[in-house]
Amino acid sequence: MNTRLLPMNLKLVTLAFWLFAFPLVSLAVPASASSPDEIEGKAYRLERAYFVMVHVPAADVDKVMKSLVGAVGLEYGKFDQVAYIDARGLEQFRALAGSKAGAQSRATREPTRVVSFSLTHDTALLQKALDAVYAAHVYQEPVIYVNEVWRTRSTNPDESNPNRWWNQKPK
Repeated sequence: MNTRLLPMNLKLVTLAFWLFAFPLVSLAVPASASSPDEIEGKAYRLERAYFVMVHVPAADVDKVMKSLVGAVGLEYGKFDQVAYIDARGLEQFRALAGSKAGAQSRATREPTRVVSFSLTHDTALLQKALDAVYAAHVYQEPVIYVNEVWRTRSTNPDESNPNRWWNQKPK
């Protein structure tokens, strides 16, 4: 037997073991038959939603927000116009051939904010929101990310919770 091949054979056997055995081993929490929509706390429940993030030039945030609110309201429970607007940052891009700006040799940086919001899990509502962004946005190719997520919804205001704003003493 060639002893020089023994370490190589051992490596191959070990690799084969892990390739075939690993799918049978789960490192995660054991699977259960429940789904997130079955989670309900004392004061909340979970529901499916879309989470949307849009890069907007800082000077155009109000215009995009007005378009979104007019189209879909941005409702979240008993509130509307609910969105999160990040602090100003810089978005970098370089126009390529075929863009309205034409091919650029150098990248551009634009003061930008990220506007994020959630919508109920309704594709018609999502399309209205995307249409509103595209109608108000100045970019040829707006940067928009859409994720399917779970979000919490209040089911009970938990009146006695001392952390609620209405239970706090004025400072």
